[in-house]
Amino acid sequence: MKVAGMDSCPLGWIAIIHDSKTFKYEAVKSIEELVKIHSDLERIFIDIPIGLSSDHFTRTIESKLRKELGNRSSTIFSPACRKAVYASNYDEAREINKQIIGKSVSIQSYNISKKIKEVDLFLESKQEHLDVFESHPEICFKYLNNENVIQSKKSTPEGFQERFEILTNSYPELEQFLESIQNTFTKSKVKPDDILDAMVLCVASLNSEDNPRFFQDDNTIDQKGIFVRIGY
Repeated sequence: MKVAGMDSCPLGWIAIIHDSKTFKYEAVKSIEELVKIHSDLERIFIDIPIGLSSDHFTRTIESKLRKELGNRSSTIFSPACRKAVYASNYDEAREINKQIIGKSVSIQSYNISKKIKEVDLFLESKQEHLDVFESHPEICFKYLNNENVIQSKKSTPEGFQERFEILTNSYPELEQFLESIQNTFTKSKVKPDDILDAMVLCVASLNSEDNPRFFQDDNTIDQKGIFVRIGY
């Protein structure tokens, strides 16, 4: 089974791919570009919200994820509603979000709205053989770490290394693989954190084989019929 983990990066997206034999990587400007290059992909775990709040649907999954991460719950933030994601500017997004779900939009959430919109539109036309699931790196690391939340911050050298060792304990080949990516792309295009997150999403998808595990939103399906669930 050919699977991928994707995370956003300054260039666009970094994808770590496994094709049942080896790991590969692609840095692309869009998810559509990745799928054109790897048309045989069957599953993508991606660190971006999928399934969005609207007039008649409220996304609740973040509350479950925060409980999962305990005192590291600050890594979870709530995305804007769909109309706010499609807004033309931050002020408009804030007003729309207040009208629809009763609260404003954080700048962190707004800053990834373009990527959320990209994936939301992509899902309308993707091939049926390809499954695209929202995922979250820190949730994946928890379940790769015997269900223990990692307390260090991945932005520190110690936090990065702690997470990377969890991955290389199972897949030693990732050691040289990381070096290859870092030698190919500057940090201005693909940051080390982005690579790490894409790696853990790929490994989580790879380990799940034909039966991905999910946290399911209490309201299940959004207004467009998209399942709101987090793969890990």
